[in-house]
Amino acid sequence: MSASESAGQPARRSEVKDRAALIAAYREGLGLAAIVIDGPAGICIAAGEPRGEASSAPGHARWWCRRRIDAERVATAATALLRRRQAKDGATAPAVAVLHAAEAIAAAAKRLDVALYSDDDVALAAERIIARVDREIEALRQAGGMKSINRAYKSYRIEASGRGDKVLPHAQWFNKYRQNLLRELAAALRYR
Repeated sequence: MSASESAGQPARRSEVKDRAALIAAYREGLGLAAIVIDGPAGICIAAGEPRGEASSAPGHARWWCRRRIDAERVATAATALLRRRQAKDGATAPAVAVLHAAEAIAAAAKRLDVALYSDDDVALAAERIIARVDREIEALRQAGGMKSINRAYKSYRIEASGRGDKVLPHAQWFNKYRQNLLRELAAALRYR
């Protein structure tokens, strides 16, 4: 690996982390509820966030639905389906058990008429909104319209310093600002 490649890795990790935070803010704004297969200590289907990193760890899978109550209903029904299958088929390899759990979730959601969205579905929708926000921010920059945002940062900095809190650098503060903006936009979309 060249020096320039290794120097770009922290920036790339930071960019990926920032993008993941923006997508999470979008999900929060929409009020999406997770249905999770959490598998390291055995397969468990639950409504809620997985323990640890969900989509990247083996034995984990996650879907989203619009309401927490629907996520709980699907998780309960899928767990019952999975238990019946396990009782009938016996023990299976962990990878097969995750596949069976995913099938149970899909079947339960279909039977309960609950729309499920994959992480990829949600990320794709979020990316469209993120791109729109970024275009609007760039248009503001081009037109010299960032004054109100810069004033907000200055106010934040003065207030945080006055309380003795650590002040975030402008780039970090601006990322949080974008996350809040996405959260608000997604909340507005929730009721469409």
